[in-house]
Amino acid sequence: MKYALCTVFALLSIVSCGSNDTIIEDPRPIDKDVYNFAFKSYHVQGTTLYQGSLGQKSNPEESYLNTYWSLYQEPAWKKIILDLKNSSIQLISDNSTVQTHSITIANDSVLLNDTPKQPNYIGSFNKKESSFTLKRTYRYVKKVPRNETDALFITKSAFFGTTQYENMFGSVFSAPSQMTQNGDEVLWSNIEYSYQSL
Repeated sequence: MKYALCTVFALLSIVSCGSNDTIIEDPRPIDKDVYNFAFKSYHVQGTTLYQGSLGQKSNPEESYLNTYWSLYQEPAWKKIILDLKNSSIQLISDNSTVQTHSITIANDSVLLNDTPKQPNYIGSFNKKESSFTLKRTYRYVKKVPRNETDALFITKSAFFGTTQYENMFGSVFSAPSQMTQNGDEVLWSNIEYSYQSL
């Protein structure tokens, strides 16, 4: 009788504990909705210069950029907040000025939805490494007067994204062959600013 009673209690404890041992562990990491990034470094992807009366092309050293943009090595925004849940990006400057933009993410590309027809490319988001690369392009065009009635034309700007030949020729100069004066210049540089998650 003693052995029968012990056997019954042993069986009951095994049966009652067996149903509680089904713990399922999910090894997948939890996806974050908001990423906070801080500026880490910059890299000049390339600089292209057309100048002179023949529209001669060159690729000057990075130091040449100091002539036009003395602060190109530091981005205007030291921190970036990427909010995947609300599809927005916040660009935060040193003085805490915040620019907020609506975004779309396609693969790793982050696009600003500021223009309804075509989103603007702002950079790349690497979810695995929790990093963001902001793409900026700097442009400078100078057209020397062709005669006494023409004015000197200079434009200097910075945009999100990258610049190629097609972006620079077509409005002021349709091609380098139209750069007929010694002072004519077309310059652009593409710079990547790397941000790391905080």
